[in-house]
Amino acid sequence: MNNPHKIRAITIGVNTPTNKSQDLEKSLKLFIKERDELMHKSNIQLRTSRITLSPLNHTHPINSANIQSMANWVTKVSNTLGIRWFCMPFNFVDNDFEPTMINPIANLIKKFPNSFVNLIVADNKKININSVNSSAQLIKNISTNTNNGFDNFRIGVSSNCKPYTPFFPFSYHHDQDGFSLALEVLNLFYNVLEDNQNIQSNELRTKLVDALSAELSFMQEIGIELDKSTGLKFYGIDSSLAPFPDGSDSVARLMESLGLDSLGSSGTLFFTSFVTNIINSAFEQSQALKVGFNGVMYSVLEDDYLALAIKNKKLSIDSLMLYSTVCGCGIDMVPVPGNIFLEEISSLIIDTAALSIALQKPLGTRILPIPGKNANELTDFNYDFLVDTRVMEIKNQAINLDNLSSKIANLGKQ
Repeated sequence: MNNPHKIRAITIGVNTPTNKSQDLEKSLKLFIKERDELMHKSNIQLRTSRITLSPLNHTHPINSANIQSMANWVTKVSNTLGIRWFCMPFNFVDNDFEPTMINPIANLIKKFPNSFVNLIVADNKKININSVNSSAQLIKNISTNTNNGFDNFRIGVSSNCKPYTPFFPFSYHHDQDGFSLALEVLNLFYNVLEDNQNIQSNELRTKLVDALSAELSFMQEIGIELDKSTGLKFYGIDSSLAPFPDGSDSVARLMESLGLDSLGSSGTLFFTSFVTNIINSAFEQSQALKVGFNGVMYSVLEDDYLALAIKNKKLSIDSLMLYSTVCGCGIDMVPVPGNIFLEEISSLIIDTAALSIALQKPLGTRILPIPGKNANELTDFNYDFLVDTRVMEIKNQAINLDNLSSKIANLGKQ
């Protein structure tokens, strides 16, 4: 049998129901049945299926009762269908993330271990300062849920992210119920490199674009077939290079295989941009539907080689912010000292948001304050999906957002 195609996640997007529709549950059961048959027939390995909702505050007041009710419903549906994760998004761009909402959302994360939360604080023009500050407070509060700060793994603060992103926690839904695909293509890049050693960079680029374009075309047909057989709309593909902490799927190792001395050394920005351009060119060549980030994901705690580079002090938060100009997801899965100030968390969020608006690209912030840990000490998660590394240093350079005259920072063109 040929090497299997790989899908990291099929993310099903549904509108947050105002009543728990049985028709919706029936359509999801049909989707899962058709999905399983198609995956088997097409030699596709599927890692996870997920459900993401439309922003809860678009349809419901944010309080403990509404959050618990919705979480109970989506957990029941997920368990019935064999779906592992769900994401509950909140859009706090035009509506403030009020301090009274912090505890209900924190309790969601604490009580529902299958839940993720997406806090949307910026669109393509403006940042809600109040929502940035409340997001920082939520992250700080959640860091004390466990003795290793693990639960912030499931909290993301997103900026300028569009709907239908299949990668969690920066996912949310809008409009007609549907689905999107997050691919696993690191192995495809490695295979091309192994088969084409000692060739010129332009020729290597062409071969990588051709290989990825063929994979996108194949997956596009899979999405269209599922759309036709189930009635759920196919929204598109995110072909980001995302790591998995098993030693084989490392984005940092790929960069070194391409010729980089080590991640964090001079040339990192170039190689990151080089690979991002390959992904974009493959979409243009294949004409596949595009959703999400479609970039290089430097997710610190999910990449063995990247975690090693952090241990060896070859990377800083500033360098990760720099690479965000050309990579996929922003400041992602970064462990920071447990005694980090709220203003420092807010500053990281607002810097990432400002970058997303300036570059007109989606970015997110996912940081994990580690209780009792100082900068340069090692994490100890003891969890299959996370790699331990050094707690990254914060330079204690935070802005006071209270000094801003407006609670909405408008950075877009007027």
